[in-house]
Amino acid sequence: MKIKVILYLVILSFISNAGIGQDAQEIIKKVQSNYNSINDAKASFSHTGKSTSESGTIYIQKQNKYRIETKGQVLITDGVTSWSYSIKKKQVIVDNYKEDGNTFSPNKFLFNYPENFYSDLEGSEMISGLDCYLLKLTPRSKGNVKSAKIWVDKEENLIRKISIVSKEGTDTYTLKKITLDSGISSSKFTFSPPSDVEIIDLR
Repeated sequence: MKIKVILYLVILSFISNAGIGQDAQEIIKKVQSNYNSINDAKASFSHTGKSTSESGTIYIQKQNKYRIETKGQVLITDGVTSWSYSIKKKQVIVDNYKEDGNTFSPNKFLFNYPENFYSDLEGSEMISGLDCYLLKLTPRSKGNVKSAKIWVDKEENLIRKISIVSKEGTDTYTLKKITLDSGISSSKFTFSPPSDVEIIDLR
């Protein structure tokens, strides 16, 4: 999984209960308003991409903290240090959390969204039997992500699906069982490697 792609999932988990208006700009305004009152979120997800298919759980917490667990890998950051743990290889790569132009952190994405992305409400589609709004997101400047689409449940105002087109291909995520403000412990965003794991420290 690509970190930059996963961070879109992190961000959209945070905004999953935002109200939906008649156009994309109204949606964004409500997203930015609601964001201030949300401290953490948890969701299960499935992911399909180029010759890949997997599922897992994601946890997020302000500021810039996330944990993504799949069958073969765990990705964690506390906003200062990042850990990438390969369960199969029994190897963990430790590095400084990097906030650069290609990193889509929740704060930067939400509050700089109007300046960095065009957004359009394209219509409605049925996703898993649910009537959803379809929004298209287009970056104003060139980067790794070329475009994205999100589907939002009209009844519960939850994001049900996201499709991201990047230089590597198209990745599609489906979000399930989204829980907001459940009081996730800060310990969830740190990592102590098992004794039999190889540690590669890039700091």
